[in-house]
Amino acid sequence: MVSFSVIVVAVLLHGGAASATSDLPHHEVLDEKGDFVLSWAFDAAQIELEARVRTRGWVGLGLSPNGGMPGSDIVIGWVKDGQAYLTKVRYSLDQQDRYAEDKALPPVDESQDWELLSGYENDTHTVLRFKRKRQTCDVRDRVINKDTLRVLWAWNEHDPDGDTGPGYHGHHRGVRSSVLLRNDMESDSLPAQVHTYDVTMANVQPIITPGNEGMVHHMTVFKCHPNPNRTVAHQDHPGHECYTPNMPQDWSECYKGSLIGAWAVGTGDLSFPSHVGYPIGDDTDGGQVLLEVHYDNPLYKEGTTDNSGLKFLYTPELRRYDAGILVVTQSVDYSQIVPPYADDFRMDTFCNQECLTEFIDKVGERIHVFGNMPHAHLLGRKMRTSVIRDGVETVLSQDNNYDFNLQYVRMLDQEFIIQKGDTIMTECTYNSAHKNQAVYGGLGTDNEMCESILFYYPRMDMIFCDSSPHPQHILSFAGVEEINYSLDAPGWINSIPVLKPVSMSNMTYADVVESIVWDRSTAQRFSTHLREGPFISDCGFRGQSSLGMSHFRKESTLPRATVPAAAPEDVCSTSLGTAGPEMVTMLHLLSVIICSILYTL
Repeated sequence: MVSFSVIVVAVLLHGGAASATSDLPHHEVLDEKGDFVLSWAFDAAQIELEARVRTRGWVGLGLSPNGGMPGSDIVIGWVKDGQAYLTKVRYSLDQQDRYAEDKALPPVDESQDWELLSGYENDTHTVLRFKRKRQTCDVRDRVINKDTLRVLWAWNEHDPDGDTGPGYHGHHRGVRSSVLLRNDMESDSLPAQVHTYDVTMANVQPIITPGNEGMVHHMTVFKCHPNPNRTVAHQDHPGHECYTPNMPQDWSECYKGSLIGAWAVGTGDLSFPSHVGYPIGDDTDGGQVLLEVHYDNPLYKEGTTDNSGLKFLYTPELRRYDAGILVVTQSVDYSQIVPPYADDFRMDTFCNQECLTEFIDKVGERIHVFGNMPHAHLLGRKMRTSVIRDGVETVLSQDNNYDFNLQYVRMLDQEFIIQKGDTIMTECTYNSAHKNQAVYGGLGTDNEMCESILFYYPRMDMIFCDSSPHPQHILSFAGVEEINYSLDAPGWINSIPVLKPVSMSNMTYADVVESIVWDRSTAQRFSTHLREGPFISDCGFRGQSSLGMSHFRKESTLPRATVPAAAPEDVCSTSLGTAGPEMVTMLHLLSVIICSILYTL
């Protein structure tokens, strides 16, 4: 992944967001051409969906654990002679859901949980509406919760044949990651005429250059503090590669300003609560912003021109609170090591408690978190953000089926208040079972990250908190006894020299970590080893003289809750009547065994 930065003068445009049908407020286009549109609504017990597809043939929708058909919960339906159907293997009038055992026509699921509500077709489209319980307690159904779901879609131009069933979908198929149980903020209608000063940004929308949707991965925008002599790029300037000597030195000053916008693949539009916005034209506004765009170009495609960016909608009606963005992150360097051959490798990072407390003190009130965006790369599988208060852990946000291709901002059900003395934790779990060498922290897609981006108010001067295992403790896993390292002048981690034992004294940090021989057992021991040793934590803030280090930098152990967050209630474990077919079979077999034992007594 290659990153570029460009400075532009902020141009704030008025616009509006598309709206869904009144009874199904959520909607998503599943394919690139806009032929398959899914709308839905949900409550505490069930979800209702409507598939609107550009075909007069059959329509398929599935919920997959990983984007493939095996293990997926699939429903197939169509409309014939004005009658809507959901199908099983052969043409039938019954509604059925399907369970994909292999990449073929799925057999009928023993437990039928989808309920057909209505359906119709016109000259161009087929529309089917159906519903299902969010938790059916059928082991072959995907649980619909706040985790990322891989939504399979397919269609055929013809209705199923009465003898052979649904025909092959051909190229009319795909998969899209989505979060179905979402709390979207409604966009306020903004006036057509606005002032150019003392206004509040209320909505952020991505503008992606057509054809570059697969290459533009994420963007961040920083509001630069005043500097009348700063180098400004002209409108047609192509930008500079980030963090290189070619980037003007005074552009780096913008990182000391406010992070005012963040977007990544899958985020979509971001609307703030009606009482929250970003101020424009205040004392810290230098009239310029720095746009940093990260590209994913694994095929090294040449000759691509990109003009993507973010559109900020704004209103002259100042909102009560200024919004802030806080990034809680593992240090993005070789201190993050994801070994190969691990299907469940866990890492933890946290926000320095003293740093958080001091900046809350400066604001003069507690902060309210209203949204969260977890961020990892290709190996990320589970993400979790929590707060420890007085030893008690509370989960803010989690995704046990994380997908790198859906960097989704999750609006919380209720705002969470963070106060002095709290500790913010981020937990990331990776699957590297298919790798044969370690993956390290870095900006590239083939590197890794562990971040939680919190949207909150009122705004503090703090921009990020980071932490990482102490490099001495990391290397002790490989037998290192002493390194030349200072907390006050840490230097580049890869170049830290080893002092003891003498047999390793000609090695650097990078030499040691790259010499470790990994297997599955070693990887799991390494995960435990990291969490049991000392960590180094720090934070960055607006106006900081050096973003690499502050007076908050300290060594400490990993914070731990004395009362961990409770596991979600298992609503299926107490009811035989809703158990899946495997559970029923197991209980029946158990009763036969018990009866046999009693008969022999």
